[in-house]
Amino acid sequence: MASSAPSSEHAVDQGLRYLQEALNMFDPLRFRAWAEMGLTTAQLRVLFMVREQPGVTAGELANRLGVTPPTISGIVDRLVKLKLVRRDDDKSDRRLVRNSLTEGGANACSRLERGVEIFTRRILIEMNHEDLAAFIVGLKAFISASQYVSSVEPNLAAVAMPGTTSE
Repeated sequence: MASSAPSSEHAVDQGLRYLQEALNMFDPLRFRAWAEMGLTTAQLRVLFMVREQPGVTAGELANRLGVTPPTISGIVDRLVKLKLVRRDDDKSDRRLVRNSLTEGGANACSRLERGVEIFTRRILIEMNHEDLAAFIVGLKAFISASQYVSSVEPNLAAVAMPGTTSE
């Protein structure tokens, strides 16, 4: 992807504001997860990462989230205590512990996913055809730009928020 300058700084600022507003629309779902399941956003992210990659190690999770291994251990400890994740010894390397979802963890992910889908679908249905098409094109472009930035600046999160990990 060729890097091109944004049309104007005002447009970028406006895009940032609208993206933040859109992300904030999902707060009621996150608050329900916190209240009903006692899960933080970080715990929810780890839960879904474990679902995406059954058998993932704590080190791999820490790497993906850009946090320290002790931070991940605390998050996984809480998920294990809630019976959403289980730890299994790696049969080929005893030094490794693999994390997988329990049935309760899989059910929690499915429930949250269904809730987000119902919530989002209801909003998208209210959009007219042209706006929905433009939204889809914009999201594809946003994802494409994100993938490009990740490939050329893999440590952008650390640069954007220095001092938050043990680099």
